[in-house]
Amino acid sequence: MAALVGVAAILSGPAYAAEPVRIALFGFAADNAFTLASLEGLKDAAKEAGNVEVEFFDGAFDATKQFNQVEDAVASGRFNGMLILPMGYSSIVPAAAEAIKAGIKFGSLEYPLGPDPTITDKFQVEGLTTFVGYNVNSIGLRLAEATVEVCKSRNNCKVALLVGSRSAAQDVPKIKAFNEYIAKFPSIKVVSTQDTWWGRQLGLKVTQDVLQSNPDLDVITSFADQAVAGAQVALGSAGVEVGNEGVQLIGLGGTRTAVDAIREGRWYGSYVEMPYMEGYLGGKNIIAAVRGEKFEPLIDLEAQSPVGAAIATKKNLESHPDWSPKWDG
Repeated sequence: MAALVGVAAILSGPAYAAEPVRIALFGFAADNAFTLASLEGLKDAAKEAGNVEVEFFDGAFDATKQFNQVEDAVASGRFNGMLILPMGYSSIVPAAAEAIKAGIKFGSLEYPLGPDPTITDKFQVEGLTTFVGYNVNSIGLRLAEATVEVCKSRNNCKVALLVGSRSAAQDVPKIKAFNEYIAKFPSIKVVSTQDTWWGRQLGLKVTQDVLQSNPDLDVITSFADQAVAGAQVALGSAGVEVGNEGVQLIGLGGTRTAVDAIREGRWYGSYVEMPYMEGYLGGKNIIAAVRGEKFEPLIDLEAQSPVGAAIATKKNLESHPDWSPKWDG
């Protein structure tokens, strides 16, 4: 009988009696590798914490759809926590404010919410719970610095910039920061800026187009490793060498594809992003907030790069031989 009483006491304890934490993740898209890595991290945080349920919403790279999904989820009353990979850092704010007003713990991953995506050391929206991600201004600047570094050995260095979209909210400040820094170096010229929608196929196509008018290209810098992978195929098909003696390639993402290419000397570098850690740390913060526990609300992941620098290069990867990215795309 004593044994039965003991079991009853355990089952009625706080871990079992408490209502589950229900977290909604609003992703970029269901077929987006970055989103899926964030979702994996969130699920692992939920599993560790116990009694946490996660539901995913496919934003389909559509800011309006994502906005409506947040509003509908708030109206459903099913969630006490929400995380978003925002398609618009400012446009989603009214929907986030509705969630906060309803008592939902709300946080953003990758980009901060508010009018200025370059502010990551404080919240711009009252009542937000957490932000885990990167400063877009810093991303553009670090990529520009890497571009300048590889151009040092080139005369009249010609650069192609492959962005996600020149009209995307998250890319506009990156492009501005990149161009402002490059403008300080008269010997470097950005000969073409092309949209790739962060994809391999468009990366391939636009590189083919750029090579038509710029066969003597020196550097391709991209806002997505996936686009660089496509660019490499285009260069190979055109018989153009890559690496130290050819076109230098710089990406964004720190994917397994990029890191392998950097270690082998085919790419110069890639800005390291950690979508798994975004989901994992963001999830831990939301869970802690719902349960009234302490947590670190603002986390800029550039300072936590596993290679000791924002840009992974062959040199710093050699100093961190055991590190391997948790995502690819």
